[in-house]
Amino acid sequence: MIKGTLTELDLGELLKALEAAKRSAIVTVKAREGWGRIHLNIGRMVYARTEPGPHLGEYLVRLGYVSLKEVQDLVLLQRNENPGTPLGQLALSRKMITEQDLREALFYQVIEAIATMLGWKEGTFVAEGADENASQVPLPHTLETRAAVLEAARRLDEWHRGSVEPDEVLVLAGDPTRHSLPREAWQLLEIADGAHRARSLAVEAGLSEEHAFHLLYELKSRGLLRPATVAPEDPLVLIWAESSLVRRLLFVLLERERFRTLIAPDAQGALRMIERKRPSAVLIEGDQLPERVRQVRASAAGKYVPLWIVSEQPPRGLWVRSNRVQHIRKPFEEADVLEALAPLRRSI
Repeated sequence: MIKGTLTELDLGELLKALEAAKRSAIVTVKAREGWGRIHLNIGRMVYARTEPGPHLGEYLVRLGYVSLKEVQDLVLLQRNENPGTPLGQLALSRKMITEQDLREALFYQVIEAIATMLGWKEGTFVAEGADENASQVPLPHTLETRAAVLEAARRLDEWHRGSVEPDEVLVLAGDPTRHSLPREAWQLLEIADGAHRARSLAVEAGLSEEHAFHLLYELKSRGLLRPATVAPEDPLVLIWAESSLVRRLLFVLLERERFRTLIAPDAQGALRMIERKRPSAVLIEGDQLPERVRQVRASAAGKYVPLWIVSEQPPRGLWVRSNRVQHIRKPFEEADVLEALAPLRRSI
């Protein structure tokens, strides 16, 4: 076991040292911004993620390889019948995705996670040997650790050079054919229509938010994009979900459909956001649903806000009717969520 602080030992150097020693390890990082975990198999990077942050399943949805419903079904199958089998491997074995699809999604997700953790200046880490008796099935698609760290560091450096605001709305202003641009920049230019905010553009293009914000900054600096003269009034939806996957899938769906989103980290954060941001609606998922609803309705700003419960079974009891609670069935389909929230569009 190796323990230390991020100020004592650079995370990137630790990962490269573990690769050189061909170690199989799980590196856990904790910081004020969140926590992260990196899995190494004989020195090669198998997986990495942060919380808060996207899951592999989210990137499979962003890139259009599986639907919202399919990734939720995969998670249920993983939990009930295939514990220890990685989500990507499960999707591959069921022929829902190809090996190239998995490699692409894994690359995007891992690089974003590593870049995020490299950006944490203060915190602690623990590197422990991987449990040889664990049921975790290693993915056949791994990344060279040194190359992944270098690419993540390069992207982090780009992010620090400049980025647009998440809610900035941009429209085409110049001729992009006169410039040499990366493929991701062309993706953003194709959908920058003066209606989508920067965060929505990132989700629609299947890019990490920070990477997309930097690319939009570069395009704006070159005079290819400019701020829209009139910003759309998109509804603001608060997501208060216990499941990190549900949080991220709802975020992707709503941002892609031009809803603004807030993600509550906990009960205190949710109630604070309701009072300060005054969302157009609140989506709640998890345990202790009656208590969560009671807390929302007890707040001045949440007394009349439209409220949906996201659960496998419709909630029952007097509290449902008295608190004007609506229901979205889980696992949820894209069409069901959008149909439920359609009145928010008409009320603007």
